[in-house]
Parts: sequence; structure tokens; C-alpha cells
Amino acid sequence: MNYTGKICDGCREPIENGDDIVVCPICGTPQHRSCYEKNNKCVNEYLHSSGFTWTDPDEERRKAEAEQAAQQEPEQTEQQAPFAQATPQSMEAVFMRGVLYDPKDDIGGATVGEAADYLQNSASRYIPKFMQMKKKNRKLSWNWAAFFFTPFWFFYRKLYKAGAVFLALSIALSLAMVSQSEIAYDAYEKMSSVKNEIITLAVGKEELSEEEKAKLGNLYDEARKIAIDASPTFALILIIQNIIPGIAAALVANFLLRKKMLKVISLAHDASKEPDVVKYSIMRSGGVAIIMPIIAILADSYLPILLLNIAYKINF
Repeated sequence: MNYTGKICDGCREPIENGDDIVVCPICGTPQHRSCYEKNNKCVNEYLHSSGFTWTDPDEERRKAEAEQAAQQEPEQTEQQAPFAQATPQSMEAVFMRGVLYDPKDDIGGATVGEAADYLQNSASRYIPKFMQMKKKNRKLSWNWAAFFFTPFWFFYRKLYKAGAVFLALSIALSLAMVSQSEIAYDAYEKMSSVKNEIITLAVGKEELSEEEKAKLGNLYDEARKIAIDASPTFALILIIQNIIPGIAAALVANFLLRKKMLKVISLAHDASKEPDVVKYSIMRSGGVAIIMPIIAILADSYLPILLLNIAYKINF
């Protein structure tokens, strides 16, 4: 295959005719031999475990143009087709980690290529969102992952300050809802007791006596009453401890991630003028964290209990 004109992922420069290049035997990424030897590995090695395969951007562009011509539809808006080509005609389209944009396009203080380096495997998810935020000049948007996994998502995305705030809020709400949690737990214990009685009464018997049927009916009525009485408490706990913090987190998550990304990229440029050093700094500071979310989960699970025990010992 002729790689002349393709972009080297190591230095972001085009491969010229006659350049000494290396093609990764695992993912097929072409790169200058000097870039490969400088890293002593493929520049996309960290993507190998996900099954990443390098794709010719020209081929992707031809496919997109052919499909567009066949459909003969009006040009889609950026919202309708977030991965559509956004490259000026004078520049080559680059298929970067699932996002078809020119790597030099501005995303609001950084280039698309730099954003892809920071976001890494999540680039295809967040770059279109960040483009929309820039285009519409808005700060709030919706992030489902942050909604369902508050506060742990913030630690996963290395937003430690925001994660600490939401973790502290989660712990504070857990402590504030202790009395409601005790009511809910008491209802759970009663429901478990009724369930065990029903199992003991009905399991293994082909036919129940009239007395047993009456008792079984009373147990079902009791279980229904417990569920109805406990429903407002469970709803209150769900709304205060999960839904309200989740909504707040979901609305600010993309803004905070974009803000952190732009800050990291700016600091990387301030620290060095060497493209390779800047790229390495961005990638090292970007991506995701694994250990911190686990620590946050443990803190959210056990710290409220520890604080309650300490308070109990102080008072008694």
C-alpha cells in the first residue's frame, strides 16, 4: 500500500515519498521510522488491547462521499451527523479514534488532534459534544454516565476536585438521611420476614387447608401494606441521595471535562514547544483513572458508617 501523504500518528506530519516508514504488524499504523524508534513502540500501542486497526482516511472519505451521493439527501447538520467530515478542502481528512475531523480544527482553545490525545478512547463520544458546546456557546449539557455514576465518574475522568465535592455531598446526604434509611431498612426486614413465612407456609404443599389459605392471604395483605407504607420513604431517599445529585452532575460534567482538558493542553504548551513532548504530556494527563474510582466507592460505602460509629462513641 502507498502511504505517501498519510498522516504519521507519531508526529502529525504527512509521510513524504521516499520516507523511511514502519507499519505496525498489529494495528497497521504507518509511522516514520524515527517516530517508531523514538518511542521504541507503535504510537497506538495503548489501543491494541481494544482491537484497534488503522484505517486509511482517504478510503473513509471516499465511502462517506459515495454514501452521501447515493442518498441524495440535503446536507446534514452537525447535530444530526456528529462524525461527519469537517475538514477544509485544502487539508486532508483524518480519521482519529472514531472522529472524522481535521486535527487542526479549533475546539475552543485547543485543536481536535490535541483533544483526541487527551480523551483517547472516548474521543468519538466527547469531541462532537465539545464542538456543539463551542458552536452554541453553552456550558451546560447532559452526560448520562455522570448521572448514573455520581460521584465516581468524576474520579474516573480525573476530575478530582469535582469528584471530592460530589463525594462529600453524597456522604453528607447519607448522614442526613440516617433516620429515613433506618425506616427503609426496618421495612426491608419486615418484608423479608413475611417472605420467609410465605415460603414456609406454601412451599412443598400441593394443597393448603382453609386455615393456611387464610393465613397466606393475611401475609400477602401485610406485605402489601409494608410496601405501600415504605414507598414514600424509599422515594425520598432515591430523590435526595441519587436523582438530585445525579442531575446536577450530569449537567456540569461535560463542561468540567472540557475545562480540564483545555487547561491541561494549555499547560503542556507552556511547558514545552516540542510537539512530541506536548503530545506526551497531554496523553499522560488525559485518559482515565482506575484506582481513584475504587477508592471513592469504598469511601462512599464505609465512611458514613465510620462517622456514625465515631459520633455514637463520643455521645455515649
